[in-house]
Amino acid sequence: MRGSPAAFPAILILIAALLLPASPRADEVPYVTTPDPVVEAMLSIADVGPGDILYDLGSGDGRIVIAAAKRHVARATGIEYDKKLVAESREIAAREGVSDRARFLEQDIFLTDFRDATVVTMYLLPEVNLQLRPRILDELSPGTRVVSHDWDMGDWKPDDLRTIPMPEKEVFPAGESTVFLWIVPARIAGNWRGTLSGPDGAETVEIGIDQRYQRIEAKARLNGKTLAGGGRIRGKDVSLELDRPAGKPGAPPLRFSLRTDGNSIEGDAVSGKERFSLKANRAP
Repeated sequence: MRGSPAAFPAILILIAALLLPASPRADEVPYVTTPDPVVEAMLSIADVGPGDILYDLGSGDGRIVIAAAKRHVARATGIEYDKKLVAESREIAAREGVSDRARFLEQDIFLTDFRDATVVTMYLLPEVNLQLRPRILDELSPGTRVVSHDWDMGDWKPDDLRTIPMPEKEVFPAGESTVFLWIVPARIAGNWRGTLSGPDGAETVEIGIDQRYQRIEAKARLNGKTLAGGGRIRGKDVSLELDRPAGKPGAPPLRFSLRTDGNSIEGDAVSGKERFSLKANRAP
C-alpha cells in the first residue's frame, strides 16, 4: 500500500480511508509493504505466467513486479510516485537479474496508461480502488485479471478470493490478508439477433441482455415464445441458462457456453439430450 515502509497502525489506515477526498492523489495513499506470502498469493490467484504483461499500481519497493518477472517470467511494470522507491526497485531488479523484464516508472497511478495490461495488481485503499474501477472496466481488455490486496471494489463482487493467515500483520485487517480477483468482463448488454440451430432446424432468435458487471439477465424471443434466465461473464466467455418455453413443459433449461468479441456471440447449448448452436450479432 502506498508513507513509510514501517508497519502503519491500523487506526491510521482507517482514518486515511475515511478522510481521503473524492479525487485522491497517489501521494495520499500510505505505503505499507506487501508480505512475501501475499505477493505469491496475488500472482498465483491471477495465474501469472510467461506472456503476461503485469502492472503494479503503487509498486513501493517493487517486490510484486520483481517476483512476477523472476518467478513467473512475466513482463512487469511498477508505477510509483516516490523517486527513492523507484530507484531502490531498479537496484533490486538489477541485482536479481530481471531488469530486462521488470521496469519501474516514476508516475502518478491516476495518470498512467496501463491499457496493455493482462494483469493489474494493487494494494491501495477502498476509495482509490473505486476511483480506478471505471478505468479498469472501460479501458482494459476483457479477460484482464485484476488483483487487490485487502480492499474490494464495492458492489463489483470478486470472481475469486483467498484469505491468507498473517499472525504478525498489524495493519487493518490485522492477523490476515485477503486477496481479491476480478476478471474484466466483456460488454454484452443490449439486443442481439441471430440463429439458434437444433434438432428441429434453425430458427431466428432475438435476445435482450441486461448486464451488471459479470452478471447478466436475458430474455430471448424464439418462435413466438419468450425464454428468460441469467448467467455470468468471465472475460469473453459467457455462461447463460434460459428456461424452456411453456410449450415444452418439463423440458430442462437451455444451458449455453458462448464466446463473444463484443459484436458477435456464438457457441453451443444443451437441454437434456438435445444439442443446439447459437450465432448472433448485435442488433442495429
